[in-house]
Amino acid sequence: MTSALRCHVRHACRAAALALAALAPLAAHAELPVEQASIAALPPADAYRLYLVDPAMGHLVDGRLHVIDGARMKYLALIGTGFAGTTVLSRDRKTIFVATTYHSRLQRGTRSDVVEVYRADDLTFQREIEIPPKHVQGLQTRALGTTTADDRFLLLQNATPATSVSVVDVQQQRFVGEIETPGCYGVIAWPKQPRRFSALCGDGTLATYELSDSGTLASSSISPRFFDPDVDPLFMHYELAGERLTFVSYHGQVQTIELTGAAPVFAAPWSLLDAAARKQDWRPGGYELFAIDGGRLYVAMHDHGAEGTHKNPAKEIWVVDLKAQRRVARMPGQTAVSMAIAHGAAPRLFVLSGADNRLLAWDLRSLRFPYRPLARSEPVGDTPVYLELHQ
Repeated sequence: MTSALRCHVRHACRAAALALAALAPLAAHAELPVEQASIAALPPADAYRLYLVDPAMGHLVDGRLHVIDGARMKYLALIGTGFAGTTVLSRDRKTIFVATTYHSRLQRGTRSDVVEVYRADDLTFQREIEIPPKHVQGLQTRALGTTTADDRFLLLQNATPATSVSVVDVQQQRFVGEIETPGCYGVIAWPKQPRRFSALCGDGTLATYELSDSGTLASSSISPRFFDPDVDPLFMHYELAGERLTFVSYHGQVQTIELTGAAPVFAAPWSLLDAAARKQDWRPGGYELFAIDGGRLYVAMHDHGAEGTHKNPAKEIWVVDLKAQRRVARMPGQTAVSMAIAHGAAPRLFVLSGADNRLLAWDLRSLRFPYRPLARSEPVGDTPVYLELHQ
């Protein structure tokens, strides 16, 4: 055998040996058992279960509702919410409604608008109810959907851009009809009046609508003007504590309305700002930008506020005594854009950071300087904007 041939054979053998060595780990891996996918049961819902609405702005046809264990900051599950879906929890917290849109070709084709109904305990799909293609397709706020006080009717804000409200009978599982609300926006169900809801109007008034037992419009009324939307608009986010409705304005005015009796009763507005804060142009900002626990209001604030900064994340979270109508603490803002409070024996403040999509929590029983979070989550979702608690 010539030296050239011996050299060729030697290299061929070495190459074969290296190939066999490379395949050896693959053979070992092939012997591992095949992993079997399974479905784990959700732990029972408690006051700290969080529902995080995520429209997934990078792929809007594929929105999500993330379900989080807020006590342990553990990711539990998700529900698909289609294109710009609005999520509503029933008042008894047994049902999740998703009003959403689908197209037959994903982003085009035949449009289908439905309310999807899920069980809240295990997130199983129950049914869908067809609705007109008019519901608002935008970032979620509390005012876009609600159930009546007795959970009989689901109320959904429409905008085509003409404003109206779709009424869905969730007991009979059918769309009832549409109530025109010209110039007024948002659905705010009265806590103790099962057939009544209100809407905020562009002329500075509050419209109130009374439903019949079948869900059709029985009567409506308009309040006196109580704010000037051209000078200081109100955020559409609202909080209900008992029968007291609270709004905050772009310039930091607090407006409360008692939803009792035959008509709403308006208290005199008051300011979150003292002279020093006003000089530095502190203003509220965010989406779900304030929450109330007992006699305290927690609100996302930023300085150097100006026209168009009303969605800015928080530089600070102010803690305000509602009875004294004054600030009692200033917490680090954590770039909060939304917040919610779990009430009860161990109240906890949850905020969503607009910087990194993390959830942070504070124990309100032991809240004191330097106000370090009790817990924080890993980043969640794509573009989450709104928090809801199971409680």
